[in-house]
Amino acid sequence: MTLAAYTGCRIEELCSLKLNEVSDNTFEIVDAKSEAGWRTVPIHSHISQLVARLLATSKDGYLLSDLTFNKYGNRSNAIGKRFGRLKTGLGYGEFHVFHSFRKGFATQLENANIPLNVSARLMGHEVEGQTFGNYSEGLALRQLREAISVIGWR
Repeated sequence: MTLAAYTGCRIEELCSLKLNEVSDNTFEIVDAKSEAGWRTVPIHSHISQLVARLLATSKDGYLLSDLTFNKYGNRSNAIGKRFGRLKTGLGYGEFHVFHSFRKGFATQLENANIPLNVSARLMGHEVEGQTFGNYSEGLALRQLREAISVIGWR
């Protein structure tokens, strides 16, 4: 949950992250819902120790170790079910889903006045328009890191 909250990544993007797609300061999302989802996500300072621990303890080459594949080739089923049991046990209803972390991430970016093209690149959404959508090769890591640093949960 913490990884989702501080990256804005989808559950399956996190569950399919291989160790070689993680550096000490970025995630390379290469197994995304769409081509727009292939992106570099800076590792927020709040999760850097968690990521280092997961890297050091992986047993199977994935950041989130010991997950099994379902019949569709996805690794997120167990995480999704565990989240569902946890949120129900805490009294949250059907409108609180794992994807809610992504919504909260987007809301924080918007409230911090992060430009739409920057937010879209962080979240793996299509960047519209001729200038940025067709011609730009993307943002510098420094700018993505500045944008993601506004994320903070209480």
